[in-house]
Amino acid sequence: MAIAIIAVLPAEMHGQQAERDTLSANSNNQEHYTFEWRKTALPISLMGAGAIALAPSFVRHSSRTVTRDIIDLRGGGRRLEFDDNLQYLPVVGSLFLGCTGIKARHSFRDRALIVATSYATLGVLTNIPKLCINEKRPEFESRNSFPSGHTATAFMGAELVRIEYGGWYGVGAYAIATGVGFMRMYNGRHWLHDIVAGAGVGILSARVGEWSCRLWHKAFQKKRKRDDSLVFTPIASPVDGGYYGFAMGYGF
Repeated sequence: MAIAIIAVLPAEMHGQQAERDTLSANSNNQEHYTFEWRKTALPISLMGAGAIALAPSFVRHSSRTVTRDIIDLRGGGRRLEFDDNLQYLPVVGSLFLGCTGIKARHSFRDRALIVATSYATLGVLTNIPKLCINEKRPEFESRNSFPSGHTATAFMGAELVRIEYGGWYGVGAYAIATGVGFMRMYNGRHWLHDIVAGAGVGILSARVGEWSCRLWHKAFQKKRKRDDSLVFTPIASPVDGGYYGFAMGYGF
């Protein structure tokens, strides 16, 4: 049986070299999926620091003061909304950098499973507090400010890049994530404590995603009668303004 997924996005392009990332169902990275409590210390500390500022205190006052100072840098000018798209760049990088020849820690299938599980975890950890806490945004009437979902997404991607590729790739991804967090305050969308908590949510979600891969392996091993494979092929066409996207096929 085989499943194929094709995603196409509009864009002006003149051509693109197709690349493939084909993998075996067998993984040599089982040791990386072991849960360790010590790896939750940083993200939980960030989430806790952000939560402390929800109650009236010096921490809350400081968070709001810093945020207002950053908003003042805009000087009443136009908001810069590129963070809406920039938040996804680290996530995309964690998944597809390995398709360009850069050595990844996990196979493409595992990377896809890790990203999917990380996103599911992030959805729970961001949406439940947004619905329950009722924190008002700095310059908007909506009361779903805590925590910052954009920041969580960016830091989740940054942590996944660090896990997969390490070194300067991780540094660059974290720089992008930090920039997204800054822009959320600059645009008056979030307070500093929303950003801090969002960063913690993102990092924790990425680590949960990696740890969960052991469970995915066990599920696949029970159902698999032969080796499965996943094939990724970018596609592009210059016709009618052009489009780009990718085709992904999974055989089992």
